[in-house]
Amino acid sequence: MKQVAEFFKKLFDTSDWPPRWHCGKWTGFHGWLYIISDLLVWSAYFAIPLIIIRYISKKHDARFIRIYFLFAGFILACGATHFFDAVTFWWPLYRVNALVRAVTGILSWTTVFYLIKVLPVAFTLRSSAELEAEVEQRKKAEEKFRNLLESAPDSMVIVNEQGIIQLVNAQTVNMFGYTRYEMINEKVCMLMPIRFDVLDHLKSKGMQNDSSPGITKEELTGIRKNGEQFPVEVCLSPLVTEEGLMLSAAIRDISEKKLMEKTIREANINLERKVQQRTAELERKNKELEQFAYVASHDLQEPLQTTSGFVQLLHKKYHGRLDPTADQYIDYVVQASGRMKTLIKDLLDYSRIGRGNESHLVDCNVIVREVLADLHNVVVENEVYIKTGQLPLLHNAFPTELKSLFQNLVSNSIKFRKPGIKPVIHIDAQQINGCWQFSVKDNGIGIEEQYLERIFVIFQRLHTRSTYDGSGIGLAHCKKIAELHGGKIWVQSEPGVGSTFYFTIADGH
Repeated sequence: MKQVAEFFKKLFDTSDWPPRWHCGKWTGFHGWLYIISDLLVWSAYFAIPLIIIRYISKKHDARFIRIYFLFAGFILACGATHFFDAVTFWWPLYRVNALVRAVTGILSWTTVFYLIKVLPVAFTLRSSAELEAEVEQRKKAEEKFRNLLESAPDSMVIVNEQGIIQLVNAQTVNMFGYTRYEMINEKVCMLMPIRFDVLDHLKSKGMQNDSSPGITKEELTGIRKNGEQFPVEVCLSPLVTEEGLMLSAAIRDISEKKLMEKTIREANINLERKVQQRTAELERKNKELEQFAYVASHDLQEPLQTTSGFVQLLHKKYHGRLDPTADQYIDYVVQASGRMKTLIKDLLDYSRIGRGNESHLVDCNVIVREVLADLHNVVVENEVYIKTGQLPLLHNAFPTELKSLFQNLVSNSIKFRKPGIKPVIHIDAQQINGCWQFSVKDNGIGIEEQYLERIFVIFQRLHTRSTYDGSGIGLAHCKKIAELHGGKIWVQSEPGVGSTFYFTIADGH
């Protein structure tokens, strides 16, 4: 420590050594060559750090800043050693020269250690060729993106997080009437009133999931340069870029779509109004027809009963007392009166279907048992075998009408049986598409295909009264009852094999 203290105490003392000119036999040429060479090296070493420091001051994003400063200090220290070598030719400042060399050695090894530390990172840096290739690739990608943007059929607007327009395509210019210069760096609200809560939502979506960012579709009002407003459909989606989060807006003019929707909506309203008018008119006419049928059949009963009564008295009092032709004529009148009475009664029953009744819970099993009880004598006389499946409970049905429906179908199955064959009838039901489908199947004479629709028309008969009696109104009853319950009726049949009548009941809870 004493030597160190003495060293620094005599740091600028030049009395211990002579100047270098006096050490040895220096010639003028040799001495000045040495001095000038050291000064040239020192000046170069002094200039290089200045250039490095100047570069660092301009290149704010330069990497490995510390290594630049270490290089600058190291080179400056090396230059200082050459400077003091030249100075010692006149002033023997050997202690200062030794101190400068020590500092240079310390800076040199500090630089070496730091180089070793940053060398692995430096090896990962891309070469100039790689950087140029990347720049070229980015230019191509940017050009491709711009071409795609320009060729898009919709207006495309790119905005930043603050809603400032960054990029637009030609369709945007055509749609809104602004030039690109007028739109760039302006608020997107000049084109359409986008809510910023939507932008915030999309920004959060884009930050949470860059691989599949959220997309929001909005119907807004676009505003052209001339102030004209028009409906637009906007698809907003976030774009994560090196410049930060961007938002792309694909804008489509939907004026024609809205006009078409309005036209269709008005047409539907007009159609619905016409349907309601037609429905009301049909309901009114149906009520008038039902009222007419009811009044006509009711009013016809009184004169018919009078006529039938006098004819029966005439038959009772004068039968056998007149000639055979007169007796035959009286029998014709009696039979015609009976048929007319039955026809008027059936017509009156038809007009009364659904009038004044309320729907309620109905057990179809009970209804069918009541029908079979009413037809007990006919069933026994004709040795009819009837099989009934499990029938449903209907929550909104008309019991009287349902009973009439089953009674007509079962009676027809018995009536139109094959001679010499015992009738077999199967009654069943199953639930299909929210409604109950009933079936009444028999092994009777069957129906030819061309008559399958005709049999449900009122007063339509396929057989003469001498073969099968009836008024021709029974299946029309069945059709009206099925429709009263929101269903329909149809038949599948094969002549000589039998028929299956199906009808549906819409059972709403």
